[in-house]
Amino acid sequence: MTSVTRKRNRPEDWGDLEPSPVIHISELPEHTLEIFLLRTFEQYGPIKDVTMMPQRGQALIEFADISSAESAVVRCSEIPLTIANHRVRVNYSTSKRIVQRQLGGESGRDYSDGPLESRVLLFTIYNAQYPITVDVIHQITSRHGRVLRIVIFRKTHVQAMVEFKNTDDARNAKRNLNGADIYSGCCTLKIEFARPARLTVLKNDQETWDYENSLLPTDPARIRISDGRANVSLLGRFGRSHDRHEGGSRSQNGDGGGYSFHDSFARHSGALSLGAPGSTLFDQLALSVHPSLAAAAAAETVLHGRSATPVVMVYNMDMDKMNCDRLFNLLCLYGNVIRVKFLRSKEGSAMAQMGDTLSVDRVIRNLSDVPLLGNQLQIRPSKQLVIVDVPKPFDLPDGTPSFKDYTGCRENRYINPEKASKNRIYPPSNTLHYWNCPPDFSANELCQIFVDCDAKPPSRIAEFPTASERSSSGLIEWNSVADAVAALAFTNHYSIPYPKGRFPFIMKLSFSNAPVQDRSYPGSRKSNNYDMKKTISSSSESSYR
Repeated sequence: MTSVTRKRNRPEDWGDLEPSPVIHISELPEHTLEIFLLRTFEQYGPIKDVTMMPQRGQALIEFADISSAESAVVRCSEIPLTIANHRVRVNYSTSKRIVQRQLGGESGRDYSDGPLESRVLLFTIYNAQYPITVDVIHQITSRHGRVLRIVIFRKTHVQAMVEFKNTDDARNAKRNLNGADIYSGCCTLKIEFARPARLTVLKNDQETWDYENSLLPTDPARIRISDGRANVSLLGRFGRSHDRHEGGSRSQNGDGGGYSFHDSFARHSGALSLGAPGSTLFDQLALSVHPSLAAAAAAETVLHGRSATPVVMVYNMDMDKMNCDRLFNLLCLYGNVIRVKFLRSKEGSAMAQMGDTLSVDRVIRNLSDVPLLGNQLQIRPSKQLVIVDVPKPFDLPDGTPSFKDYTGCRENRYINPEKASKNRIYPPSNTLHYWNCPPDFSANELCQIFVDCDAKPPSRIAEFPTASERSSSGLIEWNSVADAVAALAFTNHYSIPYPKGRFPFIMKLSFSNAPVQDRSYPGSRKSNNYDMKKTISSSSESSYR
């Protein structure tokens, strides 16, 4: 039997509707979540299903019986319901039950015993003004359950299917995210249980990702898109521009970064982590309703030793001598660097977006209070979770741009497990390890690089015995930690011309855990404990500024 649907276009028609177990809620404010409606209306009786229509500011709630719906409608007519200072309307629906719509516009089916739940959710993103990637979806969903796979597809609206570990996780995510705005005022979520029981992913990239299979082909340019601020949205505000600015030097001579006396860096390094559930996103619902909880969320970093953001704030820098590349040179020792942005409003300060939150932990642990150019670096987690693109960055005192995007930069040292395994993480010291220099590079030539880059020349240099004639490496020592830190910031990734080859050598630097005099390298072409004071002229020394 075909039922007749009555349109409720006029307010005067609303009072004429026959009682139904389904109630219709309208004029809902932005970012009204399913879980809020469940908690608001469960006092009137058992709820079988909720359908959010966030693009219209509406929702349907189906009770187990008509009497529960009647109680809700009567109560809300006596005492108007207010949500976030918005008065909402509550009345009976013209439908007798909520119809489950299937993917792709297929005809709906109704379930008399309630919705057919599964561990796969269908996300429809309305008003998607900003990029929606697997990183964005994972960021907002992993807080509420273990995410196994994500597939994004684009039809009339951007849609995504998310497979969770179990149905309970999927249900929890649906209740806490359904109706939310990913970014303030846009990218609104409508979430339903999906028909597939399992998702198939063939490649890990911006559109699909299998978090149980890291061996799938991977897009190397993939970056984490996370957020920002506690707001009436999941990820706060997004920037207005998305023009990408490439930056950073490009090594054409390979890494040359492996050196045998270092132990291999664990392949489960956090720098390669795709993000653990709950490790990179605050409970935005709690933060939006109770902004005071932001302080408690920040305290979570201290209590549990894990940052809740991939963005760090760096303070107390010498603006006349620091720039994006020099800050990158320091940070890249502890994780992939995505973006660097100096702040016009806070002189000597910058933001840096790392590849993940564990990289932020390493940066804070190793670089906080480190002396640099007469100051002590102060590094703190940012309140934001992403650095948005800056279309027209202002110029720094040295004439370089105040913003750079290092996505895809080959000088990042944690791009894949092979590169990450060659890293050893040490705090700043007065000794640097250098590698990937020309095979016949002399101590004087090496020292001159630091002088040319306005860094103090080193006091000692010791070259490692060469395993081949392709490159050279060794240790360099300064009289103080501050001088070594400045030298690394100024000269890391310095391009050394090499007339005998097609490409220049890109010199790599990192901190060492032992001074030069404690090491002996028989067979080195340069003498161990090489005293540079005997070879550096006074004019070179005075050229340091």
